[in-house]
Amino acid sequence: MCKADLGAWQKVNAETVLATKYTVVDLEAGEHYKFRVSAVNGAGKGESCEVPATIQTVDRLSAPEIDIDANFKQTHIVRAGASIRLFIAFSGRPVPTAVWSKADANLSLRADIQTTDSFSTLTVEECNRNDAGKYVFTVENNSGSKSIAFTVKVLDTPGPPGPITFKDVTRGSITLMWDAPVLDGGSRIHHYIVEKREASRRSWQVVSSKCTRQIFKVTDLAEGMPYYYRVSAENEYGVGEPCELTEPVVATEEPAPPKRLDIVDTTKSSVVLAWLKPDHDGGSRVTGYLLEMKQKGSDYWIEAGQTKQLTFTVEGLMENNEYEFRVKAKNDAGYSEPREAFSSVIIKEPQIEPTADLSEISRQLITCKAGSTFTIDIPISGRPAPKVTWKLEEMRLKETERVAIKTTKDRTTLTVKDSMRGDSGKYYLTLENTAGIKTFTVTVVVIGRPGPVTGPIEISSVSSESSWQLVNSSVKRTQIKVTHLTKYQELKVTGLMEGSQYQFRVTAVNAAGNSEPSEASQYMLCKEPSCNISLAWSKPTYDGGADILGYVLEMKEEGTEQWYRPHTTATLRNAEFTVTGLKTTQKYQFRVAATNVNGMSEFSESSAEIEPVERIAAYIKVRVIGIPNPPEGPLEYDDIQARSVRVSWRPPTDDGGADILGYIVERREVPKTAWYTVDSRVKGTSLVVKGLKENVEYHFRVSAENHFGISKPLKSEEPAIPKTPLSKSSF
Repeated sequence: MCKADLGAWQKVNAETVLATKYTVVDLEAGEHYKFRVSAVNGAGKGESCEVPATIQTVDRLSAPEIDIDANFKQTHIVRAGASIRLFIAFSGRPVPTAVWSKADANLSLRADIQTTDSFSTLTVEECNRNDAGKYVFTVENNSGSKSIAFTVKVLDTPGPPGPITFKDVTRGSITLMWDAPVLDGGSRIHHYIVEKREASRRSWQVVSSKCTRQIFKVTDLAEGMPYYYRVSAENEYGVGEPCELTEPVVATEEPAPPKRLDIVDTTKSSVVLAWLKPDHDGGSRVTGYLLEMKQKGSDYWIEAGQTKQLTFTVEGLMENNEYEFRVKAKNDAGYSEPREAFSSVIIKEPQIEPTADLSEISRQLITCKAGSTFTIDIPISGRPAPKVTWKLEEMRLKETERVAIKTTKDRTTLTVKDSMRGDSGKYYLTLENTAGIKTFTVTVVVIGRPGPVTGPIEISSVSSESSWQLVNSSVKRTQIKVTHLTKYQELKVTGLMEGSQYQFRVTAVNAAGNSEPSEASQYMLCKEPSCNISLAWSKPTYDGGADILGYVLEMKEEGTEQWYRPHTTATLRNAEFTVTGLKTTQKYQFRVAATNVNGMSEFSESSAEIEPVERIAAYIKVRVIGIPNPPEGPLEYDDIQARSVRVSWRPPTDDGGADILGYIVERREVPKTAWYTVDSRVKGTSLVVKGLKENVEYHFRVSAENHFGISKPLKSEEPAIPKTPLSKSSF
């Protein structure tokens, strides 16, 4: 061989080769070469045969290819407990990467994958039904990719049927329905096995061992007895895992109790209740609901009202009194068992600071022509409903022939007819209730022929350099007349010398003509500009049980104790804000609080003092005060006696930002469903519950309470059974 540009031939192989092909190695990448071959026998070397063209040493890229032989099987069938081994050969330049995948599965947990430069194997030992499905093998390099799919069937018992639902519950029967298993075990489902058990027992009873449909009516049920149900599928390989109802169902002609009675809202004399439909209607249509109530501590329930809806407002209640509520469903057979609200409620008006939503008014600016009508329409909120006051600058507005003010509990509207230039200015909306006072500003500009500009002229954002529009590049006097201005915009004058003093005057221009000029009352010194600081903070880790409505940002200057808000809106919707117009020689501190429907959180710890030199992002932790987390579980039992048991728990991980006042402990007998309060102000993290029945199963639940409300309950996982402890002599 030789390099194409040199022509100096050299021998490649040290010894002669018998084959008719040879691989030349150790060549320079990207170089051009010539090659020739000569045959050799006992008489010597023959003439050479030269490769007609030069050859450049570069990689020849090729797209990946998958090599499958004639015995390739698209579907692999294996019995449960056996192994799967899938083998695939491939090629490509450069060497492709190989990846195995399976929908909804992490192959690394079950499969052993081995890959070389030319083949890959996937092995799964001791297969079960979950290993069945579609496997995809993909090879990829810079030139492309290629995939091939395998279907694996594992012959096994079926998976559990779909969720069980029920209907047509009567005094002695119930109709169950379910979906077919997602995994059939590679064989057709022959039938289903339906079982039941009484809630107070552990043993299951087969009610049908050959159900061929996905629906079955269970009969001969004891009236008033709660039952659990489960369904299993069977194929030729056996019975699969069962699907079980998580809650027992009572066979009765009365409907089941309504679900989840909630306290939606309160006022100083009423409460709004809401609930969900019963799980079943007992065999006849639910015709209505009965609401009952009692004062906390009383044993007597009284009727609070009846309705056909799923919500009801109980009125005529006494302010600051504590009430409990429950609801019953009614059908032709009678009333269901009651569903009690999770906790009692104190009747009072919620205290929510007033606020207004100005997001529909762009830049809080309204513009109209003189003689036309303008309207400021603003949604408002707050509890109690806030008192509304409108002002134009310092003048309080009242209704006249031209001015109309209409206010409801959720919005206020100010309408001005036949507007005049004197109606221009800042309109202040003040909202006030017992929770606080808030003021919001909307600027109105009424366009008419201008009068003289009212001085003094205020000059801001003065700097030694600017990218604003050039006004005049050869100012020789100490004043300049600026025309062709855009309406309602500020103008920045450039070309000024740093350290020099200037005076300005302004003339207003509209279609009706020019106004008289207005001069600035003092000379202005050109100096460095003011700066901005952009702040951002993270959302609170706990929202107090309600959505975060916004944030309140406060700041103060170094050397002062007065905090003030740099934003004009009541709250900031986003967790970021840019504070403008700051002095470069001044340092500032910032703090932030979050708000939800329950009010405003405590302020975060203030940031370190910030000097506005460059853009700074301050991340401040925020904590929202609200209802605490549930106590930590699980509930534990000890000191078990014939008529008592000690129940213990751990404090909640989050107290909602307020001290825990105590814990509410409740119990219920099995199989009875009603919860009874044992103690509503337990100070410690354990309680000896007395007055129990010997050898009866009890469930317990515990809730934490702070000033803002009661947490969700921590429920027991296993029942407690009071019994006489064995004495030492018994052993």
